[in-house]
Amino acid sequence: MKLSYCIIRALVLDKDNLSELNTIWDEARSQIESGHRDTAIEIYKYILLRYAGDPIASEYANIYLGELYVGLKQYDLAEKYIKAAISYQPEKAAYHYLLGFLFSYRQQWDQAISEFAAAAAREPENAECVRGLGWATYQNGDRSKGLELLHQANKLDPGAVNILTDLAVAYLALDFKEARKYAEQAVAAGPDNYLSQQVLGKIRGAEEEVHRIVKNVRRGWERASRIGYNTVQIHQFKVSLKGNPAIWRIIEIKGNQILSSLHKGIMTSFGRKEERSYSFFFAQKRSNKKSEFASSVPGISGTAYPVKSIRIDSIPLYHDEGEKFLYLFDYENKCWHEVELIQIIEKVSRAVYPRVVKKQGKYPENRREST
Repeated sequence: MKLSYCIIRALVLDKDNLSELNTIWDEARSQIESGHRDTAIEIYKYILLRYAGDPIASEYANIYLGELYVGLKQYDLAEKYIKAAISYQPEKAAYHYLLGFLFSYRQQWDQAISEFAAAAAREPENAECVRGLGWATYQNGDRSKGLELLHQANKLDPGAVNILTDLAVAYLALDFKEARKYAEQAVAAGPDNYLSQQVLGKIRGAEEEVHRIVKNVRRGWERASRIGYNTVQIHQFKVSLKGNPAIWRIIEIKGNQILSSLHKGIMTSFGRKEERSYSFFFAQKRSNKKSEFASSVPGISGTAYPVKSIRIDSIPLYHDEGEKFLYLFDYENKCWHEVELIQIIEKVSRAVYPRVVKKQGKYPENRREST
């Protein structure tokens, strides 16, 4: 943060003022290095007042204030001081880059593009300026142009971790193979870079999810091909009371029946006679709002899907025997159940489904179940 000797010499100051200003710059830098950013801010504001008539002192005090406020995420103040610095030196690419960086944080992509473009026009060989322009362009909706600029930045500075990470994220929505390639290059170039590690982990997780979906779709096709004209696919579930697993029911239901039919089977099996609001949850955490299917939308999460919109053989996150999900009966008394898929069988049957094939324990009347 210390001004160079040539810049200090350029200030139109007398000897005493020059010495004082040099001392002040050093003190501000020392405060920043010690982590006392608030003190450094006060010093730079003092410079703006004390040396208001000196354009160089004002320019640098403003840009340092802008940088500090960006770091503090006080973007309105940061914008004010960066723009003040630009008013003194509109040709400085670094100032436009910093302003573009600020607009990117706010996701104000049009303004970010304008500032990054100004920076890149002044320093076309600066890979970081081109990277900023590419990323803002991509985020603003022009993916093709954004990728072109990111590749240009990569050619200007091969192996730059930030550029490789941006390329990985940009390709994630387009091509897993390319995304993984750039993420792996980013991790190799900066093994201690937290962001690149996170991006690579997410890409690998997304690939695994896609492979799992494809595998289960194929399994469904194979299962469907084995089902004959008079054959039905029966899903067998074990439904236990949460907090009292010794009380359970085994229920069979056809795969082409809907989720509300499973509710009817559970309700009947436990001897309940009055309808209540209910929900199914197909994720490990009930806080995952996208996993809820409810009798009355929006359900308890506020964003549930209707139970009548999904068949038993299309339940999300439910693919293999032994998998479990949750069922809540009665939002007021909160009777929670654990539902486990025991098996899927194919057989010729004229029975009425859903049906109870086995049970244990009596349902405790007027009792709130534990979660």
